[in-house]
Amino acid sequence: MKMPLAWDARRFRPQRADYYEYLSVLLGSLEGRRSLHDVFAADAHRYGSGTVRGRLSAHWARQFRECGGDLGETFAGTLPADDVALLRAAQLAGAGALDAALDDVARTVRLLERGRSGVIGALSGVFVAVGVLLIVLLAVPLHTVPTLQAAFAGVDASLWGTRTRLLFGLADLVRVSLPLLLAVTALALSLLAASLPHYVGPGRATLDRWLWWRVYRDFHGIRFLALLATLVVPRGNVGAPLRDALLAQLPGASRWKAWHLNHMLERVDDGMVGAQTFHTGMLDAQTYWFLDDMTAIHGMGPGLARTRERIEGRLLGQVLRRAQWLRWAALGGVLTTLFGLVFWHYAVVDELRRALQAAQTLG
Repeated sequence: MKMPLAWDARRFRPQRADYYEYLSVLLGSLEGRRSLHDVFAADAHRYGSGTVRGRLSAHWARQFRECGGDLGETFAGTLPADDVALLRAAQLAGAGALDAALDDVARTVRLLERGRSGVIGALSGVFVAVGVLLIVLLAVPLHTVPTLQAAFAGVDASLWGTRTRLLFGLADLVRVSLPLLLAVTALALSLLAASLPHYVGPGRATLDRWLWWRVYRDFHGIRFLALLATLVVPRGNVGAPLRDALLAQLPGASRWKAWHLNHMLERVDDGMVGAQTFHTGMLDAQTYWFLDDMTAIHGMGPGLARTRERIEGRLLGQVLRRAQWLRWAALGGVLTTLFGLVFWHYAVVDELRRALQAAQTLG
């Protein structure tokens, strides 16, 4: 994919749910009088080559014609891999059910984007909090302590109080270990960010019950179920088999998700049925138990659909609240440290002032 097209695809991403809904309404109204190629070509003409929508529509019109009307091939490289998998499944429903399938895809994408933006926003808050904490700590040896030492240069070190010695000692420690401090902080944040989608070794199951690993697992468990429910729902008497629906989520999957999907595929191949297929640790216990009950009562497709309704109504909100709590906890820790340093500096100023008065009295 050429860079301009890749950039257009990235800029179009926030609008794609509305676009799927637009296609759904349009196809439902056309009743077969126009093809999707005609829709793409009309959009390319209306919006023109000066807009993202116009350039992508022109690309989709060419691709649709060249690949014989395959929606997956048409949108490949310009939409997320999960969306392409959903659109392939939607097209299998047939022209008569495609408009309803696209509406379902739009609903799924909106759900996932809501969760994605909330989790990313909360995670970025932690990185901001760590950055602020580093700046505050760096200000101690680079600005505040040198200023205090210059202002109270007449105070002999033997007259320094305990708080003053500790603050000046902290400044010396930070100054000497600054490169190491920055390297360790950058390494820790990098390892945290990399471990979320990549680490699948010993201890990952334990990590997935704590802090950001839990938020990551819960969100991607929601994402997995929402996509799966959309893929397997019967439309026009056509529904993707469970194995195919799992395989459809492998392209573009992180190492962590791929590990879970491959274990699920092994369970399918071993003849496991019902919710046991998904008992790999991707889903939290309560969601798995609910899915187990629903599939036992209603079967796989309807059971997944009811679980998805529960996700939309309650579970996603819980995950987002947990992510927000972690963000505010990190920010609260930074504010506590900041106020602690401020009061520490006031105490040091008071100590130095008293020491200066004592030195003047002795002098």
